[in-house]
Amino acid sequence: MTFLPALTPATCILVASASAQVTTQEKTTKENADGSTQQTTTTTTFTPESRTKVTEYFNTYKTNPYGLPPEWVPRMKIKELPPAWRTSQIPTGTVITQEHRTRLLEAPPELVKVLPASRPDTRYYVAGGNVVAIDQNYKVVDSLRIPSVKFDVEVDDDKIEIKKEKKDD
Repeated sequence: MTFLPALTPATCILVASASAQVTTQEKTTKENADGSTQQTTTTTTFTPESRTKVTEYFNTYKTNPYGLPPEWVPRMKIKELPPAWRTSQIPTGTVITQEHRTRLLEAPPELVKVLPASRPDTRYYVAGGNVVAIDQNYKVVDSLRIPSVKFDVEVDDDKIEIKKEKKDD
């Protein structure tokens, strides 16, 4: 006969609260040619569900210039983005340099709502074609490439600003 302990209300609360933020860590050890070892830890914040929600969020803008919300294009200054931010996923562990920090756009509240709750020392940004979780040292904790954002089409940023100004009149 197998005995299964009953779930207490406290256990149920613990399980429920554990799902509020999903962060996983994977440790890998690499042996170097000289016999030394190097251990790296990869922390993942974005769940498959949050990745789907981010894709859905940006799909509403896929017919806009670059696939971005219209007000972001002038603020992002696409021509000044590091090339890797435009074409590929930013690797976890990357530290955003001082000169590139001004290219980060704070994720808007409506996007943050669909993301897992971040740790107190982590904030969400949009960096080119990526949504990134960045810690207080500007180290990328996790990164998600936005499939609908494309920077391979030339758009005149000045004309976008003019169009936006005319709408506000």
